[in-house]
Amino acid sequence: MILLSKTLRYFIVTAQEQSIRMAALILCITPSPLCRTIKIFELNLGHKLFTRTNNGLKLTSYGRDLYATLLPLYQEICEIEKKVIKKTHQIQSGRSNIKIGLDHRDYSYLSPFFSSPLFKDAKNNISLEYFPPEETNIGETLNKELCQIFFTQKKIHCPPGLLHQTLSADVIMLAVNSDLKTEDFTQNDLFMNKILVQYESNQNEEIFDGIEEYISKNQLNPKRVFIPELYVQLSMIEKGDAIGLMPSSIINIINDRNFKVKFIPFDCDNKKLVIERHIYYTPAYQEFIEEKMLPLIANHDKCLTG
Repeated sequence: MILLSKTLRYFIVTAQEQSIRMAALILCITPSPLCRTIKIFELNLGHKLFTRTNNGLKLTSYGRDLYATLLPLYQEICEIEKKVIKKTHQIQSGRSNIKIGLDHRDYSYLSPFFSSPLFKDAKNNISLEYFPPEETNIGETLNKELCQIFFTQKKIHCPPGLLHQTLSADVIMLAVNSDLKTEDFTQNDLFMNKILVQYESNQNEEIFDGIEEYISKNQLNPKRVFIPELYVQLSMIEKGDAIGLMPSSIINIINDRNFKVKFIPFDCDNKKLVIERHIYYTPAYQEFIEEKMLPLIANHDKCLTG
């Protein structure tokens, strides 16, 4: 029993069985502690709950009223307890059914987790679900169990019953071919001489506006292409045909795939463009996140510069 009190369970089962002997068998105890618990319960209430008859126990008038009042609550708690035990068992046994929600298509920050055996192992049954950011209420999504974990760039007021962790921030970096001698060029030169590809250009309006303001203020007018496929962008940068503006966490993918791409700090008129990262989740998954998920993505912090 996690949520149910011993006294409540003993009373309900005894009332249903109308027999101390049968109730004790169901509760896996001897009759003596059951009788003692019922007696203490009656003393605390100041009322008799049962009378003895030739056919066993019978609820008193007060007992019947109390049973009718407590039974729906008892059944509801039983159902909640089953769910809690089931979730706890699933997580502890490593056979959990976990759905991770995202409100954007930037998976780079979580890529160390997604590429790990923990995520790939079929018995864990961990999946991803994309939720349109403008239509999604994160608290509702978690409370309705449409997913158990939600990864987002948005910081929201954490609803009751949910937990939240702020992760290390991502910083927009300038991605170039690793053989390029960047010391021979000013930042503005790089923008003028290469095609510019922008990763997830429409997912964070504040950052997108910052990039546009920088380009306009410095009168750069670079050749630009908007390609949604990250690997196509990285291939163009690797060949030396383009440069890119990307979150620093992309380096996880660059290292995993051995792209010949390097990051240099992007000076946006003496400021950094920062992307916040947050995880919201139900309490049942706190241990999974803190002990299994976060350590896998923590190593990428050394790649971030802010």
